[in-house]
Amino acid sequence: MGESEFRLPPTNPDGGWARVREPLPAPALDLTAPPTVIARPIATVELRTQLLAPPAAGHPAEPSMERDRRGVARYGLRMLLSGALGADPEDVVIDDEACPHCGVVHDCTAAAPGAGPAPVHFASLIHRGLAVHALADTPVGLGLAVPDGPAREAMLRARKPARLAAGAGAVARGSCAAPRTAAVARAVEYVDVPQEQVRVVSVVWQERHRP
Repeated sequence: MGESEFRLPPTNPDGGWARVREPLPAPALDLTAPPTVIARPIATVELRTQLLAPPAAGHPAEPSMERDRRGVARYGLRMLLSGALGADPEDVVIDDEACPHCGVVHDCTAAAPGAGPAPVHFASLIHRGLAVHALADTPVGLGLAVPDGPAREAMLRARKPARLAAGAGAVARGSCAAPRTAAVARAVEYVDVPQEQVRVVSVVWQERHRP
């Protein structure tokens, strides 16, 4: 999705991507505790960070280590979804396959038997030793970018690709197919993540219709 295809609503307080903003908190996910109950409807977006085992310093990540990290992140996501669906983690059915309309992965959802007809929308990303998960009641996306330097200007430059990637993931399935006839208001925020490695994470979600 290009910049011309992702328009922020004119009332969005970000007004773009360079304004200084307080990032949204993303509490750490505790895999040793029972799933946290997440009340629905989710008013905006629920965020969690999950620390994964990083490779040893100076040692490149082996494919098996990468698979292990992805497996741990997947387990954390399933635990988080179970808390929102009120179901056992093993009963959660995750749909994060490519969109049948455009072939791109976006608007991922999860459901569970007895959890009601409305699915939970989610997004998840992994970067080195960190996973970030976002849950919402509407399509949601996450985007990550690594700044090209430590200065604030580099951080601001990294916001744009992170925001665009998050926006691409927050497109509802079916709405990605032309012609796109209706604009949908979406909220854009940035995520407070641990700073062991400098990165920018943006989250975009569709705002629910208010009659």
